[in-house]
Amino acid sequence: MARWRSIETHAARAERASRPAALRDAELVYMERLFRVSTPVGLVAKLDRAYRMPSGVIVLVEFKTRWSNQPCLSDVIQLSAQRMAVMGQTGQSVASYGYVLVKAPAPRALPTAHRVKLITDEQVVALVRRREDVLAGRVLPRWSYSQKACLTCAFRAQCDRIPL
Repeated sequence: MARWRSIETHAARAERASRPAALRDAELVYMERLFRVSTPVGLVAKLDRAYRMPSGVIVLVEFKTRWSNQPCLSDVIQLSAQRMAVMGQTGQSVASYGYVLVKAPAPRALPTAHRVKLITDEQVVALVRRREDVLAGRVLPRWSYSQKACLTCAFRAQCDRIPL
């Protein structure tokens, strides 16, 4: 029993230490939790973590492991879709910003917290609808702003930007 409590205490300390400084007084309310919303578009979003600030507002946190120590547009989109799903399913107020914690894939690397401004619900809806249009062949995909994204794109074979 004492060993279990010790493990639980260690896990709680590790979770608290991994938080961005601005969330030190916040309450962890969701961890690895799935949220769904069907209107105005269908979204399923799995949160890494969500914290309730003393004001009652929920702040979302996304963890990423990569060599580049910076948030990506895809991280902002992911957090924004999560925000929309949480608000739609629970009716709770979710902040218009979130945090991306980036950790290098090295054994002793520590995560760096990056505060990001989320996109609006209208922008999320527009992205979902554009994705649906691209997948249905109603519109053509656009070139990525990043050539790295082109390397893993499902439409690469149909694109003339990078020769295969």
